[in-house]
Formats: sequence, structure tokens, C-alpha cells
Amino acid sequence: MAASVLLGAAHPHLFFGSGDVPALRAAAAGTHTEIASHLTSTLSEHLDDPAPTTADYDDPRLFGQDVCAWAFGYQLTGDSRYAAQAQLRLKTYLGWTDWGFGEIAELGAPDLNIGHFLLGVSCAYDLLYNVLPDADRAAIAVRLGTEADRMYRAWPNAWYVAQYPQNHNWINAAGIGLAGLALQGEDARAGDWLARAQDDLAKVSVALDPIRDGSWHEGILYEEYGISIALPFWMALRAAGSDYTDLGILRGLGKMFLVAMIPDAPRQQILLHGDFTGWPAGGMISILRFTAARFQDGLAETAARRWLSAGRRSGYLPELFSEVFEFLAYDPAVQPTDPHTLPLDTWLPDLQASVLHSTWDAGDLALAFKAGPYGGRANFDRLKVGGAPGGHLDWGHDHNDDMSFWMWGYGTWLAPEAAGYIAGVNTGLALANRANMTAFHNGLLIDGTGELGDLRASDDELANPWFFSRDAQPLPLPTGTADYAVAGGRGASLYPSPLGLSRWDRLVVLARKRYALVRDDVAASASHAYDWICHFLDGANVDAASGWVQGINRNGMSLGVRVVSPASWTATTGTQSANLTFLFEPDAQVAWVRVRPQTPAPAVQFLTALVPVPAASWASRVRIDPLSTSDTGAGAVVAPGSALEERWIFGRAGGDGYAAGDLALTSALAGMAARNGGVPARALLIGPGKLSDQNGTRELLSSASARMIEADLQETTLVVSGEGISDFRAYAPATTAVRINGQPGSATLLDGVVIYPALPPPPSDAGAPDAGDPGSDGGTYIDGGTPGPIDAGPGDLEPDGGAAEPGAGSAVGPPPTSGSSFAHGGSGCSSGGAAMGLEVALLLALASLRRRWRRRG
Repeated sequence: MAASVLLGAAHPHLFFGSGDVPALRAAAAGTHTEIASHLTSTLSEHLDDPAPTTADYDDPRLFGQDVCAWAFGYQLTGDSRYAAQAQLRLKTYLGWTDWGFGEIAELGAPDLNIGHFLLGVSCAYDLLYNVLPDADRAAIAVRLGTEADRMYRAWPNAWYVAQYPQNHNWINAAGIGLAGLALQGEDARAGDWLARAQDDLAKVSVALDPIRDGSWHEGILYEEYGISIALPFWMALRAAGSDYTDLGILRGLGKMFLVAMIPDAPRQQILLHGDFTGWPAGGMISILRFTAARFQDGLAETAARRWLSAGRRSGYLPELFSEVFEFLAYDPAVQPTDPHTLPLDTWLPDLQASVLHSTWDAGDLALAFKAGPYGGRANFDRLKVGGAPGGHLDWGHDHNDDMSFWMWGYGTWLAPEAAGYIAGVNTGLALANRANMTAFHNGLLIDGTGELGDLRASDDELANPWFFSRDAQPLPLPTGTADYAVAGGRGASLYPSPLGLSRWDRLVVLARKRYALVRDDVAASASHAYDWICHFLDGANVDAASGWVQGINRNGMSLGVRVVSPASWTATTGTQSANLTFLFEPDAQVAWVRVRPQTPAPAVQFLTALVPVPAASWASRVRIDPLSTSDTGAGAVVAPGSALEERWIFGRAGGDGYAAGDLALTSALAGMAARNGGVPARALLIGPGKLSDQNGTRELLSSASARMIEADLQETTLVVSGEGISDFRAYAPATTAVRINGQPGSATLLDGVVIYPALPPPPSDAGAPDAGDPGSDGGTYIDGGTPGPIDAGPGDLEPDGGAAEPGAGSAVGPPPTSGSSFAHGGSGCSSGGAAMGLEVALLLALASLRRRWRRRG
């Protein structure tokens, strides 16, 4: 039925009015020159293009994006040649009988192809309205109305309508909504389309707002696609007075993308979760520029600029669609935020992923870890209890990458995954090509079985009774110190219950710029063959006799995998390739190793060290031994006999304590005691507890408060860093000054132990103390001073005590305030102790009082 024609609104009006065009063109010549010049120069290369054919693009969605860019180019410049090319495309599209290119016959309803046409043609119609011949304008309006109404009428029965966390829903609703806005006052049905799109967007907002970390469970490129294509409708609706864009996912996106970005390769991300279809590009920049302006978010602007600085923009004409909305969103008044003000370690709570960096600059050694449910935490929990707005959870693009890790350093992927694409049901693919499966990630196989969801006959949660039992939890939340960071998870419920798995706790530790440790504590009710998996770019060489696997990567680098535990193991190697793997790895092959204990058992502890090693230096790689040969899973000794011999010991969540070698660990998840020539030099605790050596008789470090704490003796300054530090005791008899998260701190030195907060002075009438060693009565007050040199330059496994690379350790700063924190690792407050930051005069007065008290004895 032909649409009724009513008095139309003035055009253009979707994104700006005719009165705004001079300011638009002024921006193109000024603050927005970089965006505008690329857009117009790319369009100009196609001014002589003939009319499009249906074979021009292998993806019909691109036709809608193409015509929008031409129409905006006209408004930006006033160049009629751009308008002519846009008009040529619109008239050609009118002659194509099926904008869905067969999708209605296949799926029963209009879908993304028509959604993209609706968006692109709506934009072009609005932007070109005043230069289109009357007959063309009328014909375009009729066809636009016909296609929008087709989608509107099919909406109630479309498969995606109740999947609110789903790009098909967002984009198709945006298509009918933008058509409604474009034809408002011209087509009597436009109000119905717009109302349906707004009703859907209100429900989508309920699903997206709780995702405050800006992450997306399907993968970062899927997030880019869904939001960037729907964004024109969201922006136009906002301009019309209805704003749905104050969403948690948008507020958090800038930080998430900056954190996930690899400093050496800003167009790649350390988080490889979900379906891989390539790396984010211009669409993500349009979102970042929108969120930077919408929320005055300097982190989003920083992320956009880092991406842009890494290379040229795309010259592919349909991708100019994103530049149109980047231009419209960009606010040059939003200045970038220096990422060095952020902690190096980030928790993304909806994705339940941790990203641990060594630096925000080139030369980063980064480790990421993910452990969560399908669909992201907020929507998984919402649908588990039937929360509003109801619907279904789209998880067909999620992978079994939970409890998996990824590692990048020295200009190359060190531990990637076999990245690929699967899209939902996988039973139609050969087993070797099912990229969603556990075996394609750095996880664990049990008797060859992976996590629940490896086999997908359906990606409907209601068709999988195990769905809401498949879950993982963090252990612990990511945290860090100057030289180390940690994350972890608990993943026993990810596996089929018949396996009887009662525990799979994985802890990943990053020794910044040097190496990583992965410790797996696994237990089941019966014996199993457990396979520990790690991936590399180009191959793997196994030397079980020495305990090492050499993973072959690029840039002249290997990843050495020292299998500390189990003591006896075998390994198999191979390669994997899945759909679209070539977009990640040009030869479409990613190598793997699977390490298996020699004998099946109910329980096993894997302890592996992941050490970047130049391939040319493989023969001289660092030595790593078990802390105890009788209990190889208990810990490791890195670089024994060196200037920084690090002895690691691991406990268990909820455990009282553990002893191995000469170390004893109480309560904490893990600890490390470093020494130089047998003399304690550094100590670390992960979680509140105590670390002792000399078979538990000498306390090295303890804290009842710190989530993570490192005490590093640098010359005579005890440099303490970490998160949540309000107390500690550290064995460091040579200490004369204390720094806590870069700030001066006061403490008491008593019998070689630095005690923080400083002990209070005794009362003046306390009487005479017993005769004895005066050093053991009340201790010596020490205060903050200038820290000595910080160890560990990039990649140095045996630091020489020289100056650190920028950002590698604590910096001297102003006296602490209530918000002081360690910007280069831990993110907790460092001022919890009562004596923190006392003025020097007070310190001297207290010290004098203590000396007088001692003299009375």
C-alpha cells in the first residue's frame, strides 16, 4: 500500500539543521580537519565510479554505509559531485527488488541487510532532500517507507526481537527508528516505527546500562559493530530530545578499550575473547569520539588518539560511514587523559576479565585472564532470575575461553589463542574447526573433554539445562605492586558434572617486564588425564628432560614454558585453524602444546613459568627450579644464585598455611621471598597473611590488611607497594627510610623488623624497662626518604640494581593524602596507617621521647 504523504519536517534535521551547515564546514576547515580531509579525499577517488551493481560488495550491508558517506560529503563541502554520486546510488537501489538479498526467504523476517539499507538510505534522504529532484525524492520516500514497514510488521515474530543484548536487535530497531525520524510528518506510519524502535531501545538500555566496565562478552569487534551501526539512530534520537545514551557500557567503553589496547600495537587488543572477525577499526573510533564528548571522557579520547597514531585510516569507501559519525560526535575540547595516572592492573567485572600491564608505553609485557559465565555477568545474573526486561541471552559468539590467559611482549604475541569464528551452533563443522571449543584456548582438557558448551547443538540457554550452572568466579580480583601483579579464577563448575571436578583454581602472576607464572590446583573425585594447553604463533619444541617447552613466535622471540609441576609429564604438539583464523595469523595456523602428567590421578597441580626468551639466547635461558623436589606444585625458584633469586610459594584459598623448601606461608594465596647472596632483598604477599623463611622461624613479611604487598629493600630504603596497605611487618634490618606507594611513611624498626604503622611511644610514667638490649625495647623510628634505585629493566630476569625504566617503580612525591595510591600497579589507598605522613617535626619529637624513655632504663 502506498504511504500517505503529509507535510514533512524541514531537512536536514536528523543530526543538524540547515542553519548548522556553516559551522559544520568551518569545523571541517579547522578543528575537524583530519577527519574531514580523509573523508573527502577518499570520496574524491571515486567521483567517476559507475552506478553500483549488486556484486560490488561481498556483504550487502555495505551499500547502505556507502551512500550515507556520499550524502554527508555533500553537506560537508557543498560539492555537487558528491551529491550526484549519492543520487546515483539511491536511484540504483530503487531498482533492486530485494534489499535483503535473500534474507527474508532464509530467515523469515528482514534482518541486518535491510537494517543497514534503512539506516544508510534514511541518512542520505535527509541530507540530500533539498537537492533531489521531486520525482526521485518521492520514490525514495516510498521505498524507504515500504522497507521500514516490512521490518516493523515482521518485528513481533523476528528471532532477534527478545534478544536485547544482541546486535541484530539494536541495528534493525535503529533502522526502522531512523526511517521513522527521517519520514516524520511525511509518512503516516512513521510514528509507529519510531515508537517501536524507542520501546525496544528502552529495553536494550536496561540490558546495557549495568555493563559498567564497557566490555562485551562476544568480543570487542562485535561490540564495535553493534554499537557503531546503531549509533546514528541513538544520536538522532538524542538530537530530537530523547536521550538513551547514558549507558554504563558507553561510560566504561573508553577505559576498557584503552586497557585492552597493546601499547606496542595499538590496533590490537590483549583480550581475544569471543568470536574473532578481525580487529576493531573506524567504528570503534566513532564510538570513542562519541563517548569522549558525551561524558567528557579523556580516557576515551586517549584511546582514540592512540589508535589513530598507529597507522593510516582505512581507504575503503563503506568504512567512511563511521567517519561521518565520528565527525559529528567529535569534541575537540575534550583533552586526552594520561594513562600513566591509572593503575597498571584492571578488573572488568562484567566480563570478569583482568588485564595486567608492565607499562603503558612501548615495551609492555602484558597478561590477560578471563573467568566468567556466558553472556557477561550482569545479563547472566538478570536472566537467571527472570529479571526485566526478560528475553533471551545471545551467547552464540561466546567462546570457551574462561580460565584462559593471553600474553604479549617484545613486539609479538607470546601466548595467543587459535583465534577464529563460529557463530552459534557448531555441529555442522568438523571438530578441528570449532573455534569456540576449549582446545582452541589456553585452558584445560579433562580426558579430552572441555568446558560445557564445547558441543553446541543449540545456542539457546533454555535448550541447555546446564547453562546457568556453568560459571566461574574471580580468585582474587586483579591487584599489583611495583614489580608484580596477580589475577585468578575458580572454574570447576565450567565442566560437565560427571567428571566430578571439585576444584580448578588458577592463579596467574605477572613479574612485570620479565615473566609470568600460572598455577593450577585441580581436584576431582576420580582419576583423570589432565591436559594443560598453551598456544604459540609458529610452533613448539618440547624437551621434557629439561622441563621446558619452546614456543616459537615472531620478532625473534620464543616463549619458554618451564613446566615446574608435575615433575613427570609428556607433551603433544600441533596446529589449529578455524574460520577467519587468517585475519589473526596470516598463515591461518596457530600452534599449541598440551602438557599431561605421566600418570592419571584425581588431583594435579600444574605450575608453569612463561618466560620471554630471544630465540638466539634459548641455550642461556634463565634457570627455574621447583621450590621443593618432593612437592613440585608448591612453588618455584627463579634464577637461583642470581642477584635476585625469587622463591615462590603457593597456598590455597581458605587454607591455613603451607610449607615447602625453607618457606612457610600462612593464610595468603601466595608469597615470594627474594634474596641476593642469601640475604633477604624483597618479599611479596598475595592476600593477607605471613611469609617466613628458615623453616618458618624468621618472619619476612606479614600484613593483616593488604590485598597484595611488596617490600623491596633498595639500598637502605624499604620501598613498599601494593593495595589496601594499612599495616605490615617486614624483615629489613638495614632500613633507614620507608616509602609506601611512592610516599614517605613512618615506621618502627624493632629487632630487624620494620613495623608499620609506627609503634606508639610508651607513656611517660611507664616506669623503668627491664635491663636488656635497648634495641629490642621500643625500636627505632624511621621515616620516609628518597628511595634507592629500582630493579628490573625490561626483560631483565636478573636485575642489576640499576635505575628502572620509567614507571617501573615508586616515585618520590608530595606528602600523602587520604587518596594516595600507587599509580604503577596497586590501586588501593596507602594511607590507612595512623602514622602515615607524619610531619618531620612530630617524628623527631616522638623519637626524642623514645630515646628519653630508653635512657631512664
